[in-house]
Amino acid sequence: MAQGILAKGIPVVSVLLLILYSTPSFITLSAPFATMTAALMAYGRFSSDSEILAMRSAGFRNFEIFRPVLILGIVIAFLSLGVNDILLPAGTKAFQQLWLELSLTHPGLELGEYSIRKFRNTIFITGAIDDTGIHPMIIIERENSGNLNTIIARLASPAIKGEDFPGFRMHSVLSIIPNSIRNDEWTWSRADYMDYRLLSDTAAIYDSTENPTYMRILTVRKAIKEKTENQRKRLEEQRAQIERKRYKLSLEYHNLARGRATIRENSKLSINDNYLGIKGLMAGPPIDHSIQDWKLEYYQKFAIPFASLPFVFLAFPLGLLAKKSGRVVGFLIGLLLTTFYWSLLVLGRSLGLRAGVSPFLAMIVPEIVLLVIGVGFYLRRAQS
Repeated sequence: MAQGILAKGIPVVSVLLLILYSTPSFITLSAPFATMTAALMAYGRFSSDSEILAMRSAGFRNFEIFRPVLILGIVIAFLSLGVNDILLPAGTKAFQQLWLELSLTHPGLELGEYSIRKFRNTIFITGAIDDTGIHPMIIIERENSGNLNTIIARLASPAIKGEDFPGFRMHSVLSIIPNSIRNDEWTWSRADYMDYRLLSDTAAIYDSTENPTYMRILTVRKAIKEKTENQRKRLEEQRAQIERKRYKLSLEYHNLARGRATIRENSKLSINDNYLGIKGLMAGPPIDHSIQDWKLEYYQKFAIPFASLPFVFLAFPLGLLAKKSGRVVGFLIGLLLTTFYWSLLVLGRSLGLRAGVSPFLAMIVPEIVLLVIGVGFYLRRAQS
């Protein structure tokens, strides 16, 4: 990625900052597996060099040999959790902000020639790109009133700098706004130039409606509560609508049984409408499927950092199995265990999204499986 960005004329300092801001995501994902691989390679080397035999001859028990790595695994688990909860959201926000600024000051980085890009609720349509800017450029955005605003510029140059967030200086501008209520009404305006800022507040880059992977744990938890409460209100409203239609249905049946002929005909039509309405409401309950996804992300924020614990339990007995080439064997075993863990994690996530399995169980079962295997290997090794 860095080489491709440098090839487009981005300053080296900006590229280094992008790498720095993306580092927390690598740390979060790699720390548990790096801990396991390091422990496997270390114990494998100890075993192949007969260091474990020497420590046992000196009176060290298995737990005393294992305890330093266990403590290190616990420390790394909490550090990884802190990185995931604090540094990852901050780094993602800074990365997005810098990337957006670079995209505006270097249009070829993100937009590209003769391309269509969507950023949040705005669509950018670009023409040719050279040193002067983009020509022509079309921006389609929705205003707060609901009207679509189409801005057409002969040239858009990234020349707005200073204290405000950078944007485009647009030349020979035509703005067309159709009325969202009356289709035959349009509002248009022309200008020699205008300054277009993509964002007026840089804090708005990091929106709470974005991917929960890059949000803080408490923020995700709060969003889940809000989504759950909104779904509960919608379900209550649906049940109230069903009860009202059932009450109307009972009244129509009463009119059908005792009313005159004209009333009975109207009741038949009303009965059919109410019945279809009840059937439609019961067939499509207002379920927010994103709640399950957010819950999976919430529990995954704990699952991946604390995977260090079952991994170190596996690393100790498996590392002692190596008799020769301890580092190589430890690395290969670590690779296999990492693949096995991620397979369980992906399977649990798929079951959570498609089969409605509890998000907590979907994320915690891989940890439990590895922990049980690791403790079993450890106890068996201790007995031998």
